[in-house]
Amino acid sequence: MPRSVQHTTPYPYSDALFHRALGSREYWEQRIIEIDGPDSKLAEFEVSPSRTLVTVDTVIPASALPGPAAAFRPNGVRYRYSETWSEPANGVARGRMDGQVEGMTIKLGADLLLRRTDTGCEFTMSGQIEARVPLIGRLIEADMGKTFTTTAAAIDEFTMKWLENAA
Repeated sequence: MPRSVQHTTPYPYSDALFHRALGSREYWEQRIIEIDGPDSKLAEFEVSPSRTLVTVDTVIPASALPGPAAAFRPNGVRYRYSETWSEPANGVARGRMDGQVEGMTIKLGADLLLRRTDTGCEFTMSGQIEARVPLIGRLIEADMGKTFTTTAAAIDEFTMKWLENAA
């Protein structure tokens, strides 16, 4: 049974400034270093007039996996995620984030929304975590739900600082 995840953050910066960050290679490279860690890399980065596509490859060490999962993967797991963003229209940009653990039926998918507000903008993620792993799937989903929350908060903090410096 997939686990639903949601996260919303208001930013005191314009949606245009936030969207410019999403289309900046430097933003992603720094975010990957700070959030995803040293074994992560920007695998794909494309910006066109109609969309932005970013793909990141990372390694999740066994020490960060839930107990039973660590026993199955003592060297950790490879995780790839992509974010795709549309160009903003009328103060709204839509996106999609999809992640997959390599060699396992564990995935995360979320719809992304960036919208203009009276005080800046608001970023929202709404998605599901699904781990189709016999016996420990629910444990993995619960642990990934906690990781989602802490990672989203770290991304918020990083992005807030980035936008502050860019403003």
